[in-house]
Amino acid sequence: MIVTIHQPEHLVWLGLIKKISDADVFVILDSVQFEKNYFQNRNKIRTKDGWIWLTVPVKNSPLETLIKDIEISYDKPWQKKYLTSLRINYSKAKYFNNYYSKVESVILKKHKYLSDLNIELLYFLLEEFGVSNKKIFKASEMSIQNGGGASNVCLQICKKFEKCTYLAGPSGKDYLKLQDFEDAGCKVVFHDFKHPEYKQVYSGFLPFMSSLDALFNLGLEAKKIL
Repeated sequence: MIVTIHQPEHLVWLGLIKKISDADVFVILDSVQFEKNYFQNRNKIRTKDGWIWLTVPVKNSPLETLIKDIEISYDKPWQKKYLTSLRINYSKAKYFNNYYSKVESVILKKHKYLSDLNIELLYFLLEEFGVSNKKIFKASEMSIQNGGGASNVCLQICKKFEKCTYLAGPSGKDYLKLQDFEDAGCKVVFHDFKHPEYKQVYSGFLPFMSSLDALFNLGLEAKKIL
């Protein structure tokens, strides 16, 4: 059984979609500390001048607050600005109208917690990219202890699944204690994603955008580039 683990990021990039598609089980790591202004509450979208951040504001919280407990801030009408940015920068994309209303409906729901918003958007993206039949769990519902560092947290999760192969991101090479995984009978494989190029609405290709970029520009063809 191939297991992969990742924090609930916002409007995830193609690499994570592909990693989930290559696994049998995806564990949403919502039980670790939130990193403000990383990819958990924002992601990149393409513009005619390059790219910008598409950001969800969050309430101020203690540094140690877990991702699952981070609340979205509605002090300002961020949803209007957010959706306007999508329309301005992608309305000329060939398949924009195929997907925009679905994204809009999720954004306008006024989720209390950031993780709930991110997870709903993730399910939407997985469906559109044809990634189905995956078992998806939240780490916060798996009785995982956060002590012992990131490597130990991932190992605890893997131990929940028999005959586990852990599909780790390339950054895992910097912190995973591979001997611990070997001792536990868990094989570790590092995901190697080569970002595909495709025609974007503006000239010149920029990689590492939110995977919405591929949907707006390619439509159903977006499934094939993975």
